[in-house]
Amino acid sequence: MAVVVTAAGFVVACSKDKDSGKITLDSPAVFFAQAGGSATVGFTAQNIKTLSATSKPTGWDEAVVDLAGAMISVKAPSSEDIESGDAVKTGSFSFTGYTPGGTLVSATLFAGIVTTKDISAEVANSYIVTEPETNYLIDATRKGDGSQLATSYVDVVWQTASGFVQYADFEDGKASFYIGADSDDATKIKQGNAVIGAYDADGELIWSWHIWATDYDPDAEGGTVDFNGYTLMNRNLGALANDNSTTDKILASYGLYYQWGRKDPFIGPNTYQGSEGSGASMYSGSGSRVYLKMSESSAETGTMEYAIRNPLVFITGVADTDNDWLWSGRSDQLWSADDNVADKSVNDPCPYGWRVAPSGAFDNLAIVGTPAVGDEAKYGWTLTDGNAESFFIGAGRRRYDNGKILNIYNPLPKVRSDAMEAQPCRPRNPGKAFSGRPPCPARRLRHSISGSRNSTPRPASKIRCPMPAPTAFRCVV
Repeated sequence: MAVVVTAAGFVVACSKDKDSGKITLDSPAVFFAQAGGSATVGFTAQNIKTLSATSKPTGWDEAVVDLAGAMISVKAPSSEDIESGDAVKTGSFSFTGYTPGGTLVSATLFAGIVTTKDISAEVANSYIVTEPETNYLIDATRKGDGSQLATSYVDVVWQTASGFVQYADFEDGKASFYIGADSDDATKIKQGNAVIGAYDADGELIWSWHIWATDYDPDAEGGTVDFNGYTLMNRNLGALANDNSTTDKILASYGLYYQWGRKDPFIGPNTYQGSEGSGASMYSGSGSRVYLKMSESSAETGTMEYAIRNPLVFITGVADTDNDWLWSGRSDQLWSADDNVADKSVNDPCPYGWRVAPSGAFDNLAIVGTPAVGDEAKYGWTLTDGNAESFFIGAGRRRYDNGKILNIYNPLPKVRSDAMEAQPCRPRNPGKAFSGRPPCPARRLRHSISGSRNSTPRPASKIRCPMPAPTAFRCVV
């Protein structure tokens, strides 16, 4: 019977005066490919006199603890018991031990009859995962371009909910992680975003991957839109919807924000309005809160190497860098060459088979219908190339100089210089075509097409460009 056992240790230690004990499980979780299987998990026990199983998942056999042999045996329920509802597919075993002096020591082992899906051949900097209660495997020894990494272990850098990504582990060159089912619909995956980091033997973060858990399948019918000969996803990278029918769906549609050329995403706002500029909550693998940090660009911090090793640091632009996060070596081709569809750099943040859309994908797009006062309530625009249509949510952005979220809805300032700061690239003459050429450089159009939400349309021409501000975007085949 096939069994997948994660290899990271689970340590619980308690102490009372000088009487202390510790239990270290060889694995925090055991996964069964089929019902009825059995498995053993080793452990080490320090100063433990007794150890017993105290709770188990519904319908599972009692775990057998062999303290002398340092082994725990677990047996999964039969398919008949699961189908009848007498047993559950996943759950946790609890174990309680005591030291000779009576100090309590406890441990927990997750067990589940789940699918293990190996997507390690699809090397990229981000992965779409869609199946609930699945243990995923990705290659944690290679960067987005396939170059090698000296990975020693992996851990969750941040995730959108505590316990969203579970049992992250590194074994045989692959990172494994488990994502459960939606609490309201067990047939769907628990949706969210996370970043899993690779660490070297010294504990330094050397690379990381974005995990996009969603029920959206870009390969399914209606999952893409064709503009100007390019096939694009029908939503922003990391978005959990593309819908403006409710405030919850508007927020879910924003996706994640990216600084130009960086592969790692930044969390979006905690409310669909985002007027106070606060980001949504983030959590570590252990469930504690983690926070975005700000660092002013310099010769030390404004480098790609620093950015890769610090995915939770937003690098702010300064006057010396022309407000770019990069101190030097600035380029419009950090993700890919704009005129080469086949090009995909080591830092491209899109999943396998996808890349950042070139500006040509947005050439001559026009707003569908006649814009009018009140259109700000739509939180975006439906655009067309004359053949296909797609709704582009006004996802907002983070300011280049302080990282604050804005422009989910910013009324147009009276002063032109302020207006230039407040608005990302957008159509200044609604109904006219978008263009990837002057006055808006291709770089900023590619990065900002989903960043704006208009207030009252006003006359002007073509595109306005902001400072290089991080916002959301779509991927293209």
